[in-house]
This record gives sequence, C-alpha cells and structure tokens, in this order.
Amino acid sequence: MSHGHRHLTENDPTFTAKKRSTTEIIRRVSVYLWPYKWLALATIGCAVLSLLCAFAFPRLTQIIIDDVIGNGQTDKLTPVILLLLGAFFLRDFFNSVRIQVNNHFEQNVVYDMRRDVYGRLQRLPVSYYDKRASGDLMTRVIEDVNAVERLLIDGTEQGTVAIVSIFGVLAILFATNPLLAGVAMIPIPLLAIGAMCYTLTAHSRYRKQRQASSAMNALLMDNLQGVREIKAFGRERHEDGRFTDRAEAMRQGTLTIMRAWAFYNPAMSFIAASGTGLVLWIGGNQVINTPMSVGELVAFLFYLALFYEPIGKLHGLNQMLQAARAGGERVFDILDATEERKGRQIEPATS
Repeated sequence: MSHGHRHLTENDPTFTAKKRSTTEIIRRVSVYLWPYKWLALATIGCAVLSLLCAFAFPRLTQIIIDDVIGNGQTDKLTPVILLLLGAFFLRDFFNSVRIQVNNHFEQNVVYDMRRDVYGRLQRLPVSYYDKRASGDLMTRVIEDVNAVERLLIDGTEQGTVAIVSIFGVLAILFATNPLLAGVAMIPIPLLAIGAMCYTLTAHSRYRKQRQASSAMNALLMDNLQGVREIKAFGRERHEDGRFTDRAEAMRQGTLTIMRAWAFYNPAMSFIAASGTGLVLWIGGNQVINTPMSVGELVAFLFYLALFYEPIGKLHGLNQMLQAARAGGERVFDILDATEERKGRQIEPATS
C-alpha cells in the first residue's frame, strides 16, 4: 500500500477550494432561507412551543414530591398527573408538526441550491472542466450541498432553540435558587474555552476530509467510465492500487476528525456533568439544613439538565458548522466561477 495518501489532495488544485470565513459562508447560505422564511419561522415556533411544554415537567414533579408525597395531599395526584401527560402530549405534538414542516423546508432549500449549482455548471466554459474531475464536481453538487444544507436547516432551528432554552432555563434557575444557579455557572468558562480550541483547529481537518472524498469519487467515476480500456490493457492491479491510496486518504481524514471529536465531546460532557455534581453537593447540604425541600432540589436538577442539554447541542452544531464551512467553500467555488461569454452563437447545421 502506498504511504503517499497524505499528500494526494492537499496541494492538488483539482480538489482544493478558496478559503472563506465562517461569516461569509453563513451570510451566503442564509440567502436560500429567505424565500421560505415562513416555513423557517414555523419550524422554530413549533420547536420553542415543544420546549416550553417540556419546562412543565420539573415544576409538576416538585409538586408531586413535596405536596402529594411529602404532605399527603393525595387529592392533587390525579390532576397533576393529567397536567403532566397533557404537557408531554403537547410537547410531542409540536415536535411532530416541527418535523413535517422542517422536512418540507429542508427539501425546498436543497432543491434550490442544487439547481443553482447545476445551472452554473451548465454555463461555465469548457476550459473550466479541463481543470476539474467530473467525480469532484459530483461530490460538490451532492455531498457538499448536503453539508451546507444541514447548517441551514438544523443549525437555524437547533441553534435558535438552544439559545432560547439556555436563557429561559437560566432565568428560572436564578429565580429558584441564586446560589445553586451560580454554582451551575462554574463549568461555563471551561466549556467556552474548549469550544474555542476545537473551532480554531477543526476547519483544516474537514477541508482535508472533503478533498479526500472528492479525489476518491473522481477516480471511481473515471475508472467506471473507462473500465473497458482498463480491462483491455490489463490495468486492473494498477487501478486497484490507485483506488486504495484514495480510499486510505479518505479513511485517515475521517479518522482524524473522529479522533478529535472523541476527545472533545466526552470532555465537554464531563465538564457539564461536574456542574451537576457541584449543584447536588451544595443542594444536598441545603436540603439537610432545611432551607430547601427535596422536591425543590429535584426540580432544580431537572431544570439544570434542560440547561446543559442545549449547551451540548451547541457543541454538536459547532462540528456541523465546521463541516458546512468546508463544504460551502467548495460549493461557492462553482457559484463564483465566471460564466462563458455569450458573444458568439452556434450556427444551425445545414443538410
């Protein structure tokens, strides 16, 4: 097996793309959202309503523990359980509507973006294709557009809901118990530093992985188109070696991304979990010394889970953003290419 796979695509202009900032990628892809702004707002609205229904669970649990179980007010049990079931039903109902609207929204945006990219490819001069492999262009139209689309759809919805959830739960936490809320904030600086370190180093890994994917797909398409020539000249073993190198470059690029994520994601999860441990430690002492009830502590812990969960989603969105940035660079390279000049018309053939 060749060991040169690390250098197969990094400096090959066939598979590289112009570097672009995250701000530029987000600004340009957001243009595709505007024609479907009402679908976007409906998606976000359903997600927020589903989230608000989930906020009822901690408070109703506190009532069951303190009032129904603690004080023996059994007459409250049935109404509280019915309210709880109603909140769960509404949460999942709004989530179901969100999924349906979001799928319609997503497919419209992908359709528009793919149509624009293909339309530009149709209008580029022949000289453009002399410097590009067909498999690379197919990868940009299919895989890279998908990466950008995930940022558009999932990023818009999940990012908005995560931010609303963080600030909403934060207000509830400080209103419930300012001391425990302050303790819950202790891991936040570490989470921010971790996210910054990952963001600053992730883009180069995703660029190499996208280039390796293009190189592998380009070779595969060329070989499938030229399979008769390969067989005629007995070049099967040679082409096996070339494809092995490209596949190895793809494997190494993907593993590099996954190794970084395998360290980053569990580390951020542990830091967030340490915040829960600190809250349980301080809150347990408050319950023992009676300024806080067991139900209040349980409700606070449930709200705390609703606070740390969207922070975890933001870490996932950060990974999605880096993949979309690498894919967006390659998509906008096509959209920014100069179209063929229309100064000469082709004469119709005469019989």
